[in-house]
Amino acid sequence: MGLKIIVSIKQVPDADDLRIDPVTNNLIREGVPAIINPPDLHAIEEAIRLKEKYGGTVTIVSMGPPRGDISIKEAIAMGADDAYLVTDAAMAGSDTWATSYTVAQAIKKLGGADVILFGRRAVDGETQQVGPQTAVWLNVPAVAYTDKIIEIDQKNKKAVLQRTTEFNTEILEVPIPFVATISEISNTPREPTLEGLIKAKNYNVSRLSKTDINADPKHIGLAASPTKVIRVRPPPKMRNPEIIKNKDINKTVDWIISKIKIAATGMKSSGEDYVKPKPVAKATGKIWVYMDHTNGDINKTSLEILGAARRVADLMDTQLGAAVIGDHAENIVDMAFKYGADEAFYCETPGVEYYDNDVYTRALETLIKKYMPDAIFFPGTSNARELASTTAIKVDTGLIADCIIFDVDEKGQLLSTRPDFGGKETSTIICPNNKPVMVTTRSGVFSALKERDYRGKVQTETLTDTSTRFKIKDFKSIEYNNPLLGSKIVVGVGRGIVNKENIKMAEDLADKLHAVVGVSKPLADAGWYPKDHQVGQTGTTIRPDLYIALGISGAIQHLVGIQGSKKILAINTDETAPIFDNCDYGVVGDIFQIVPELIKKIGDINA
Repeated sequence: MGLKIIVSIKQVPDADDLRIDPVTNNLIREGVPAIINPPDLHAIEEAIRLKEKYGGTVTIVSMGPPRGDISIKEAIAMGADDAYLVTDAAMAGSDTWATSYTVAQAIKKLGGADVILFGRRAVDGETQQVGPQTAVWLNVPAVAYTDKIIEIDQKNKKAVLQRTTEFNTEILEVPIPFVATISEISNTPREPTLEGLIKAKNYNVSRLSKTDINADPKHIGLAASPTKVIRVRPPPKMRNPEIIKNKDINKTVDWIISKIKIAATGMKSSGEDYVKPKPVAKATGKIWVYMDHTNGDINKTSLEILGAARRVADLMDTQLGAAVIGDHAENIVDMAFKYGADEAFYCETPGVEYYDNDVYTRALETLIKKYMPDAIFFPGTSNARELASTTAIKVDTGLIADCIIFDVDEKGQLLSTRPDFGGKETSTIICPNNKPVMVTTRSGVFSALKERDYRGKVQTETLTDTSTRFKIKDFKSIEYNNPLLGSKIVVGVGRGIVNKENIKMAEDLADKLHAVVGVSKPLADAGWYPKDHQVGQTGTTIRPDLYIALGISGAIQHLVGIQGSKKILAINTDETAPIFDNCDYGVVGDIFQIVPELIKKIGDINA
């Protein structure tokens, strides 16, 4: 009979065509073409491969404006059999909660599926939420970060998948039907054939309205969305730079060397003293941080987000709690107290050795419904993102991803700011009517507080129902240290390097400084340098003593990744480049003239 496969895709604006209006400072979206979200192409490819191996059909579902059928046809050209566009004016403004509900209703309308695939992320928002959340609405298991679908056993209604996070690789067995979000490393999307292009040109995309999918009006569109965007603005200026523009190369190089020496020898020690802010409002509940951990070790991003949440809790004049889930995870509770938590809420999961989305979602839901926090901060690790996504649906609240700034207004409302559209703008988002507010942030964006000697009260619960739809067949920790994270100096390279061969110049400078080379997203995407050396919101967030930006313009997506650097030195020919508003030292000049002379003259700074 074959598999019934549904792929949910998103249409996104082509980020390369987005521009800022110089008068309003807002993004110009008019006339910007829509494309298939690039990570979704990997989901389409995986679906077609499954069809070729097991037989069956591939159906595309996309939610979007009426003109969206143009980009959807690309999926037909690749080899999909059918496509449906879910479109209705009432759906406009949907956040991930409302979007996942709508997608789930459309899938139900089509009779469900054996396999439901999503791309891992959406490039316009980077939320990584809709796939796991759709699974909750459909009451099927979700396997996020899938890089291989190993086997589909149609007779016994089960599948075996490989899932890889930044910390481990595991082989999971799950019942059919299931949802999987497909990682970009899983495959290479195929190019359409001539036959496929002809079919796509003549294909009429079917349309579904809110009535067709039997959508509850209280669950769709802007009005139903728990999260609301209250402000959109250009990327913020993050530093007060010292800029020079000197035609004398020798003087310029001497100036750069003096700044490198200052940066390399005059750094503050990590863990600055925390200064408690004055409260601006009084919260009704507590602020929590979910403490992510793997193999008994806490993930450092959990400690960083504790630092950010400590400030928010103090602004709200309330307590900071740590939410801990696991079997024999008392050491994680201890770590939470050492790094800022006032109290801990610990849900024991007897016999559950590793993260399990079914069990952990049930455990966190139990803690939330009993103790009712005002907000929960999640580290942006893979497991924590998935857990936040599924739990948000279970407790009926909003989830704001990849926040870079937190504040509190006089009403006690949490203001969360995040980059959008590849970093071309930032959005400040609230969740005014649903509690707890849920937020995630990336590693390296915030700083952990100094370790202290403290232990507070622990509220302990034991989860009695540890049943799960997941069977772990193999589990391997990834023994890998990202070179960017351990280096005190990083030499960053952007499009200004012109071609792949010129990166050797940056490597030579890095060798002189005992540094590591990092690259911007376009260079990593082009395959000019290993992906694990990509710096930025969608790459690695770094906190070196010194970051040297060579030919990097400074999109917010990149700035988010380097804002934790203690000092930033930038060299760029374009004096209007955003990097010059967000560095400590800037040189308006040609890297091909300056860097070779710098390499000759610099000696060994670290000698």
